[in-house]
Amino acid sequence: MSALECVREHEVVALVMSGRWPDGCEAELREHASACAVCRDVVAIAPALRDDLRRTDVQVPAAGQVWWRAAIRARADAARDAARPMVWLQAVTGAGAAGLALAGVSVVWPRIQGVWQSAPFGRGSFEEALPLLLAVGIGIVAAPIAYFLAVPRD
Repeated sequence: MSALECVREHEVVALVMSGRWPDGCEAELREHASACAVCRDVVAIAPALRDDLRRTDVQVPAAGQVWWRAAIRARADAARDAARPMVWLQAVTGAGAAGLALAGVSVVWPRIQGVWQSAPFGRGSFEEALPLLLAVGIGIVAAPIAYFLAVPRD
């Protein structure tokens, strides 16, 4: 017999769980429990387990509700795992679009400067160009917001 097993452990557990320990048992079993490490642990721990069994305020949810919550959690985890590569792809695409836009502006910038200087307000009159610049800025800010509000989400 190893230190993790005892032949009389079941007797000690039954007596402790029924509440008959130590008064309702034989003196020989009490002596055995005080000498055996396994039975000594059972005597030390079993009253706490018995008290837990007496508790009536524990609310165990129905099996269907537990299953339903687990299924919803599994679906949410699967959706989050599936969306993770898409977020990376969107970030890479956004960075590529921003780089492409900057490259396009740098290629076209000399032409824009030429048009700006030949415009009637281009000779230092920034106040005349301010309404046009504000309209373009508002359009740049409003376009993504309008797109976000117009396109339906899942």
